[in-house]
Amino acid sequence: MSPRVSVVVPVYNGMPHLKALMDALLAQDYPDLEIVFSEGGSTDGSAEFLATIDDPRVRVITPDAPGAARNWTAATEAAQGEFIKLVCQDDLITPDAISKQVHDLTSNPTAVMAFAPRDIIDAKGNILYAKRGCQGLKPGLHSGASVINDCYLKGANIIGEPLTVLFRREQLLASMPWDDSNPLMLDVTQYAKVAPKGDVVVREESIGAFRVSNSSWSTRLANVQREQFARWQRKYAASLTAPPSLVRRARAWIGMERNALMRRVAYRILRMRGAFNSG
Repeated sequence: MSPRVSVVVPVYNGMPHLKALMDALLAQDYPDLEIVFSEGGSTDGSAEFLATIDDPRVRVITPDAPGAARNWTAATEAAQGEFIKLVCQDDLITPDAISKQVHDLTSNPTAVMAFAPRDIIDAKGNILYAKRGCQGLKPGLHSGASVINDCYLKGANIIGEPLTVLFRREQLLASMPWDDSNPLMLDVTQYAKVAPKGDVVVREESIGAFRVSNSSWSTRLANVQREQFARWQRKYAASLTAPPSLVRRARAWIGMERNALMRRVAYRILRMRGAFNSG
C-alpha cells in the first residue's frame, strides 16, 4: 500500500544541515509516511550521507537533469502519498507537523493546501524570530484565490517557504512542473497555480523553522528577490480577468518595496550578528 503522506526533499550540496533535517523527519509522530530525497549531483558529501541512511521510510532518487526546478519536480513526482510536503534541505519541521496538517486537510475537504507560520533560525539552529508568516490571515479556511491575491497586494509571500505547506497530491501534481524561470519565486509561482483550485486552511502555531544561512538564496540575493517578486506581481496582474486598478497596483508596489527594505535591514543586522555562519 502507498503511504498516506510523502515528504520530499530536493538536495544539492545540503551539508552541514542535511543531518538535522533528516533527524527531524525521522522523528515525525505520523506513522504512515515516506521520505523521498532527490539528490541533484552534490559534491559536498550529501550523496554519501544519504547512502548511510537505513530506514524503510526513506528513498533516494536521482533526477534525470540538473537544475533546481527539475530537482523539485523529480522529488514531487516520485511521491506516492495522498498528501505531499516539500522541505528544503536547510529547514526543519516539528515532530507533529505532519499529523497536524493532515488533520487540517482531512477536516476541510475543500482545502487543497494547509499552511502555518514557522520560526526563523540562524545557521546554528538558534531561534531569531518565532512564529512568523501568514500575515493577516486568521486560523481556519480561506479562499485559495484570495490568499494569492493577498500575496500580490501585500508584496510578500504570506504563505511562507514550502516547509510550511502540505499539499493534496492531485492538485499539486496537476500543477507540475515547478517553474524556476523566476528562480527566487519558485515557491510562490507554484502556490499561485495550486491554491486557486480550492480553499486553503491556516493553522495558528508554528510547525517548523526556516534557516537563514550563507547557503540560503534569499539571504544572498535580497535585491534580486525584490526584482523577481515585482516580476511575479506583474505576471499575476496580467493573468487576471480584470486588470487591477491603479490604486491596487500602487498598493502592491508599496507593499513590495516595504518588504524589500525590511528584508535588507534584517539581513544586514543578522549578518552583523554572525547569524549566517554555521561555524
